[in-house]
Amino acid sequence: MKHLALPVALFMFQSTPLIAEPTQYEVIDNSYQVCLTEPLYRQLLNFSLYGVGKPPTQGCFNASAGAKAIILQCPESDIILCQFRLESDGTDAIEVWASKVMLREIE
Repeated sequence: MKHLALPVALFMFQSTPLIAEPTQYEVIDNSYQVCLTEPLYRQLLNFSLYGVGKPPTQGCFNASAGAKAIILQCPESDIILCQFRLESDGTDAIEVWASKVMLREIE
């Protein structure tokens, strides 16, 4: 029995998943708009890119340049949309939807 304890202990140690820190990003500049929901951002894109419909009247705004961002999810679809948690200096974090092109990775 003593001989089995070591391999079992090693297996348990090796199978422990490592939890990585989320990659940190920041907003490139303040020309990018974000929206509070995915449907609002899709509405904004349809108007901005294709001239279809009207822009949202509420729930969308320019992201602050240099705001820190963590990507929460990027559902697969026809266009890369992601949900982010944005945090600017001195403000509470807010969850928004936008395109990942507005971000640069912080090293």
